[in-house]
Formats: sequence, structure tokens, C-alpha cells
Amino acid sequence: MRSWTFMLFGKTIMKRSIIFFTLLFLGIISGNAQRDHSVELSMSSGYVIPVTSMTFSDYWKMKYGGGVRAGIPLSQSVILLGSFEYYQFKMNENGVKKGFDANHMRDIWLFDQVSLNPTAGPSSVTTGAIDMRVSPSGVPGFLSPYLIGGVGVMHFSLGKINLRPTSVLPIDSSNIIMTAEQIITGGTTTTMFFELGVGIDFRLAESYDLFLEARYTNGNNKIRVGYLPLTAGIRIHL
Repeated sequence: MRSWTFMLFGKTIMKRSIIFFTLLFLGIISGNAQRDHSVELSMSSGYVIPVTSMTFSDYWKMKYGGGVRAGIPLSQSVILLGSFEYYQFKMNENGVKKGFDANHMRDIWLFDQVSLNPTAGPSSVTTGAIDMRVSPSGVPGFLSPYLIGGVGVMHFSLGKINLRPTSVLPIDSSNIIMTAEQIITGGTTTTMFFELGVGIDFRLAESYDLFLEARYTNGNNKIRVGYLPLTAGIRIHL
């Protein structure tokens, strides 16, 4: 009963947080639209690196992901952004095998062979955030560096890993093959997070830019989540 209460409480927090950030961003947009009609939209995709603060970071690697953003200028050098991103991870088989000492198991239990065939469902993270992008004004040329940072809400799902170690035990002239079921438990969490990063704009035309960006994202709840998105995208100015 207690676990169901926590699950419902977590879902309620996520829904209320998303509604709050959405209404806040739309309110700022509507107020700003009367003064400045310059709105930007962007799409990005890239590679995400799990970092050491993330639970079982050695066990997962990037599969795919990306995001969309909308932004409005608060000044010549400051842009307010609202973003939605989704990234999926898949199991890093070599990382899982390194974390499981098959040789030690073979020596302790006198097995002739011990092999590991891990399987897992994907892990994913979905985020909604409010960010500020700050860039120096009056920079000549087509390159413009910037800083970005903000807060948001993430929903993270960590897949269950099934190890399935297979052992061969020699007895007389025959071998006995045994397969066990060992599970690294996954789970889900919804939590607040912060992110900080840097990027560079390639100003190719008045109506659009290309950009490269690196951010550190961290959320901490019952599952520690930390990852580094390295993304590229296009930004359109309306």
C-alpha cells in the first residue's frame, strides 16, 4: 500500500511541475509577444554519455534521442527557453561483463567454464525544462559562443538487467551445464534536475543558425541520474 502511495505521489508531483513550467513559459511568451515578435524554434539530436553519478553508468550507452525548444529574447544577449527532450539508453554488454567477475566464480565453485549472456530492456529519460541562454552581444563574424543553464522535471526509467550466468561443472567424464537467473533491479523515478552547459552558434543566415552544445544534467532521487548530452541542431528565427 505504501509503494502505491509513493508512486501516485510521484506522478502527481510530475504532472503539477509540468503544468507549472508550461503555464509559466506561456505566460512569459504572451507578455513578451506584445513587445517583441522574435521567437525561435530549434530541433537537436546527438550523443548522450552516462556519467559516474548515474546509477550503473557503466552498464548503459546511448541509443538515440533529441529534443525541441522554443525561445524568446529577454534582452539582446539573454534568451528564455522552454524545452522537451527524450533520450534512450541500451545495455552496454561489455560494461556489464566487466562488473561480473566470472573468473572468481569459476575459481570459488570449481567450475570449468563460466559465461555471461546479459539481456535488458532499454532505459530512457524524458525531460521538460526552463533554461536561460546567455551570449555576448556584438560578437563579429558567424561564430557566437554561449552559456546555457536551467531547471526542470525528468522522468527516468532504468531497465532491469538479466545476467543469466551459465556454468559448466565437470564430473567424471561428463559436464553438467547450469544456468542461473540473476537480476540487477531497475526502476523509475520522477525528480527535479538542473543542467549547465556551453555551446556555439554558426550564424549562417538571418533566419536560421546551426549550433553545437554540451550540457551536464543531474537529478538525484532514489535512482541517481547524471548524463552529458552532446548535441547538434538547427535554430529557426520567426
